[in-house]
Amino acid sequence: MNSDIAMPPAATALSTAALSTAEVQFYQEQGYLILRNVFSAAEIGDLSADVDRVQAEHSECIDIHNMRVRFRPHHETGDNTFEVIDPISDLSPVARAFTRDRRILDVLHDLYGEPAELFKDKLIYKLPGVSGATLHQDWIGWPGFPESFLSVVVAIDPFIKESGPTEVFPGLHRKGYLSPKDGQHHYLATEDLPAEPVPLLLDPGDLAIFSCFTPHRSASNTGTQTRRGYFISYNARSDGGQQYQQHYREFHEWLRSKCPEPQRNHLYFR
Repeated sequence: MNSDIAMPPAATALSTAALSTAEVQFYQEQGYLILRNVFSAAEIGDLSADVDRVQAEHSECIDIHNMRVRFRPHHETGDNTFEVIDPISDLSPVARAFTRDRRILDVLHDLYGEPAELFKDKLIYKLPGVSGATLHQDWIGWPGFPESFLSVVVAIDPFIKESGPTEVFPGLHRKGYLSPKDGQHHYLATEDLPAEPVPLLLDPGDLAIFSCFTPHRSASNTGTQTRRGYFISYNARSDGGQQYQQHYREFHEWLRSKCPEPQRNHLYFR
């Protein structure tokens, strides 16, 4: 099946100085940044409603064989629990608008010193009971994978301790990739990291940004509320240009290669 995904239209011309010098320096030194109250309650309400519409109207897509979605075990029962739609911007016009919102792109222009290009996007629902993400870095040793890759997290629901917020290990992005550059996804051992994790505690409308080399993880959602976050990833324009469709072609081929041969023919993208 053709897995090409429609690109969101380009944004308009950049403004300047979205961040202070201190904020840029903090990101460069620590590998993450939190920005408060970037989006209004009404804007987050619109995003919340539209991603929930997508989940309801495309319920047939929430299937273990569909490469658009992912599941994670329940932390108590071990049952597969729906967690991610990746991507979602081609299904949600509201999410698509967020990917090219000036308030995000201008911040990234300040961090990069040049325009940002959309690389991928995903909605992590983090339902109650779902287990957390194992410690890892987002960069992966594929040919041409941009080292400028970073992720912007738009909080739809509160990221609180009980909901299993993303935790970052500050400063370690400066060490680069900490695993073999063999094209595989690797996990890291906490005892090997000389830093204490910082939880990204966010209110709806807040943004968090972290580098692809910043080690991060999350705990299980032990609360009673879903913890939805819109994770939008970008690269610097000079670091490969526009790679959105190329990324998903390569990502889907990688998923197929990781799947045991008997099940590979059952995979699809819809």
